[in-house]
Amino acid sequence: MDNLINIGILVTYVMIGIATLTIIVFGVKNILSNTRNTKKTLYTILGLFVICVVSYLIASDEVLQSYEKYKISSTQSQNVGAGLIMFYILSVLAISAILYAELSKVFSK
Repeated sequence: MDNLINIGILVTYVMIGIATLTIIVFGVKNILSNTRNTKKTLYTILGLFVICVVSYLIASDEVLQSYEKYKISSTQSQNVGAGLIMFYILSVLAISAILYAELSKVFSK
């Protein structure tokens, strides 16, 4: 029974790898065939990268006394902090974009 589970997990990993490779290949093909939207796509990716870097630089690597029993390192603490800060920034941006879109429709009428 364990052998079948291991084979199933291996097949799942192979399928995920094939799907990921297919997504990347078709994404690059689409970027190369549609050059007008390529600049917008690259700006979006660059913006996300900047948010990631800024979040990581802002995040503290301090480990509180209460978390030392879980053996959390300063690197792990900084990575978790960066993830939380990135979530907060992207949430504020998403909510702001929704509010702007809705309020601009209301005031344009």
